[in-house]
Amino acid sequence: MRRIILFLILISGRIVLPAQSIEPFVINTTGGSGSTGGVSLYFNVGEPVISTISNGTNVITQGFLQPAYGMFNSLASSTVNNVSCIGKNDGSIIIQKSYTGIAPQSLNYQIFWSDTTLCPTYDCAILSNLSPGTYSVMIVAYDGSNPIDTVMIQNMVVSPSSAPCKIKVFTYISPNGDGQNDQFTIENIEEYPDNKVYIFNRWGQEIIQIIGYDNVENAWGSKKYPITVPAGTYYYLIDLYGKGKNMVKGFIEMIRQ
Repeated sequence: MRRIILFLILISGRIVLPAQSIEPFVINTTGGSGSTGGVSLYFNVGEPVISTISNGTNVITQGFLQPAYGMFNSLASSTVNNVSCIGKNDGSIIIQKSYTGIAPQSLNYQIFWSDTTLCPTYDCAILSNLSPGTYSVMIVAYDGSNPIDTVMIQNMVVSPSSAPCKIKVFTYISPNGDGQNDQFTIENIEEYPDNKVYIFNRWGQEIIQIIGYDNVENAWGSKKYPITVPAGTYYYLIDLYGKGKNMVKGFIEMIRQ
């Protein structure tokens, strides 16, 4: 009999448990932080939970993310150029800034490189003459003076090169002692220490031969190898490895004033 009464109570009765009311708060957040060059920025985006029905006993809440149509969103990409040849520091990084949404009227940027000495003015979208290494950058978008968005690009690697540098021959000489074009210059010739350089006149007669040309002591126009011939057109032959292979040839125009 007791079991029947208890069963009837469970069927016909009800137990009322008061719901716990809560204040609006953020339950869904997205965001992050960035720090480079001694500057730190933090940002977050969220949607509040709000109470929509409350009768003292039952509380129903809801919260959802709204689509950000038209919201400004800063973007950035990078192009990395490695050094050209062994021993050079001519790498570069180019930053391309863009955005989606509606830009504020007073949109401006600051660019913070991981090594602030590379751009102390914080406005360099292009860095050149870079040594091999790893670089990072933080681009901060402002509406006037107020930061509104941040983009970071990390671990951009400027790689070294094991390839020998190509030589560049300067074919104009004016040996007048003014310190400009006084000698025959071959850029990057130091990458080929076993080189041999030959100079000929227009009749094919050898004027001079220099072994281990270095643009300093061993150079046509230096104290060791002064230029004693008159103005005119001369011809050079560069044996890069000193073995009669990989020969480079051309002409030199000499002017005396």
